[in-house]
Amino acid sequence: MQLYDRFRKNSDFACRTVVIASEAVRACFLESLVNFRTTLPALCQEAVNSDRDSIRQAFNTMREDVSESVARLSGALLQGKLILFNKEGSVAIIEPVQPELSRSVMIPNSENPLQSAFDAFTEDIDINIGLLRKKMISDRLVVETRFMGRSSVKKIAMIYLEDTARQKVIESIRDKLEGNSDKELTTVRDLARLLGHPKFALTPTYISSELPGETVQTLINGKVVILIDQFSFAFAFPAIVTDLWTTTLDSNYPLLFQLFLRTLRVGASLMAVTLPGLYVVLNSVNPELLRIQLAITVANSREGVPYPSIIEMLLVLLLLEMIVEATIRLPKNIGPTITMIGGILLGQAIVQAKLVSNLLIIILVASAIANFALTSYMNAVGMRMYKYVVMFASSFFGIWGLEAAMIWLMLYFSSLTISTVPYLSLSVKGKVPDE
Repeated sequence: MQLYDRFRKNSDFACRTVVIASEAVRACFLESLVNFRTTLPALCQEAVNSDRDSIRQAFNTMREDVSESVARLSGALLQGKLILFNKEGSVAIIEPVQPELSRSVMIPNSENPLQSAFDAFTEDIDINIGLLRKKMISDRLVVETRFMGRSSVKKIAMIYLEDTARQKVIESIRDKLEGNSDKELTTVRDLARLLGHPKFALTPTYISSELPGETVQTLINGKVVILIDQFSFAFAFPAIVTDLWTTTLDSNYPLLFQLFLRTLRVGASLMAVTLPGLYVVLNSVNPELLRIQLAITVANSREGVPYPSIIEMLLVLLLLEMIVEATIRLPKNIGPTITMIGGILLGQAIVQAKLVSNLLIIILVASAIANFALTSYMNAVGMRMYKYVVMFASSFFGIWGLEAAMIWLMLYFSSLTISTVPYLSLSVKGKVPDE
């Protein structure tokens, strides 16, 4: 049997002869995906309660090409199905009882919702779809499922709200998925690549969330959501510029508070990008832009520092980047403590050693806080990278270099189009013209 030859190297592949409805059949399955001990009594009980003919109707003769038949049976086996063969050579594909391989719904780990439900997506795509269905009881919610890849088949679901999401966006994403259905999908970067998004982008082209409540609001706002099996996040397309400083959970707050938070985040994004470059400009290139009293204070703070401002800033920024990454990678019970103590001791020692100025530490902390005041970690990473471009442009060309870097950023955003939607659009709802 070709199916046996294909899977005989797998220790969890099993073929057993069992009796169902007084008929001996050959059962093939993967023990890691099928709870056979529970499935077999259920099948026998169903055979007792129904006619033997109804059991026979489940068997079909494979009239297709042999290679295609084996490929189809292999796919069913890998999806956790039970395959039965009878004496006549007919085949039945049965939905078995599966072992518990997914965790239950838990609280979110990477997001901190305020005035919202505390459930989070799991790795099981069917549970995630059920969470969305439970929170949005609407017949306009459309769920389209398909399988991607050949060597590693992955189930995905494209979800959108009919008459709310733009038809061009839906068709663009659907066509990309259908045209690349044979390509592998194992990472989020693979998904962005399949959808034709730019390989190098300063800003994320999608919005990720592990909160069903936030994803529901994202659907209401006109985005298309993609769920991937064994991923505990929902990915919303396309991202637009307002996603840098707005979150869907802001709608839970009073309007005045909502406007205040968004204004604060806009200011934080500008500070995160410009503060390091501005420090270099006002220290080394264009100190005449400061009042004489402030210029003297800045100069006094750098007394005894042996390095130029650009080297001084680079040294401390790279140390900060390493502290941030260490905080993420270390275990949660010791990571924050070690990095906080290390940051405080290192910062104090580096100032006392006259390697950097006190003012630089203030600028550095303000920039770091502003950077993480943005709506998501992915947005913060883009700002973290671009501030180096602004800093180098400022060190070579002064205030004009800083202005040119910011203008170039706006031109880049204006040229970026994601799933037929310009990045500088203010809305992605249907029947709204592109800004």
